[in-house]
Amino acid sequence: MRVKIRYVVLFSFTTFMVLTGIFVGHTAFTITEIMNGLTRSGEDMVSTIVWDVRIPRVLVSLLVGGCLGLSGVLIQLSTKSPLGDPNLFGIGGGAAVFLAMMAAGILVFGSLGIVIGSILCSVFVALLFSKLISVENISPIRIAIIGIAVGSLTIALGTSVVSHSRVFPTQILGLVSGSFTASDWISVYYLSVTLVICTISAFLLSRRFYPMILGDVLSRSLGVNPHSTRTYVMVLAGGLAGVSVYAGGLVGFVGLMSPHIARRIFGHSPSSMIIGSLWIGSLATIFADQFARLIFAPMELPVGMVTTAMGAPIMMYLALKIR
Repeated sequence: MRVKIRYVVLFSFTTFMVLTGIFVGHTAFTITEIMNGLTRSGEDMVSTIVWDVRIPRVLVSLLVGGCLGLSGVLIQLSTKSPLGDPNLFGIGGGAAVFLAMMAAGILVFGSLGIVIGSILCSVFVALLFSKLISVENISPIRIAIIGIAVGSLTIALGTSVVSHSRVFPTQILGLVSGSFTASDWISVYYLSVTLVICTISAFLLSRRFYPMILGDVLSRSLGVNPHSTRTYVMVLAGGLAGVSVYAGGLVGFVGLMSPHIARRIFGHSPSSMIIGSLWIGSLATIFADQFARLIFAPMELPVGMVTTAMGAPIMMYLALKIR
């Protein structure tokens, strides 16, 4: 009964956030005008704002959160590090460097080229991180230190690219701090395709996580190669992180906190944590976006600042528990 109540509460809160994103905004419309805009039977301006601004932003925030939550749980399950987060560990930073080069005019691609480049750069960093932590039975604290070092390096590279080019557009602030103001249906499409493919792949790999929890030696004795599995997982985590940075910039700590919250609500099994982390990541991100959008309207806070305020205390608590 308690589990059902939790699901109802989560579903209700998610629905409330979605409706808030559609019906509440800087431009004051009545509920009737919004409903007419949804059915495209009202004024063209209302329909345009609803269908081309508000709904894409709601969907992008949900999908980005789902990508980050899924990426975070994959990293944590495969490395056994409770501090695993794609942006904290620099995996999303690979896409950030690529997008910084795009903003500086060093590279020029179309929308498909940009999303593919973002994914490939994040996958490259993810594979580099996987190689660095390939030491047998490496401790969680060493994994966290290596990940944070890789993350710092990617941020430094991205910052140096922008500084050298003397370009400081608004989109750079959105890239570094996270923003969904530029959300559109193209981003929704790329995010949806990537999330569906990676979710299916994650479920296919989920059974391998059970022996990996016991350690690399026992995992290998049970027929699961931890290094190859970790490589597959990092490719998925890189793809998810890359497309999320492409669509919303560096939104931090969602991947870190989602698995820990999901574990308490959905259970400890890898398949349950995959579903739960995806859902919690989506909910946390859309809440952060609506808070950032409305709290000081018409001014907006960076979404990443809100998620950092939410996730940093959790990280400090987890760091104190690591031995």
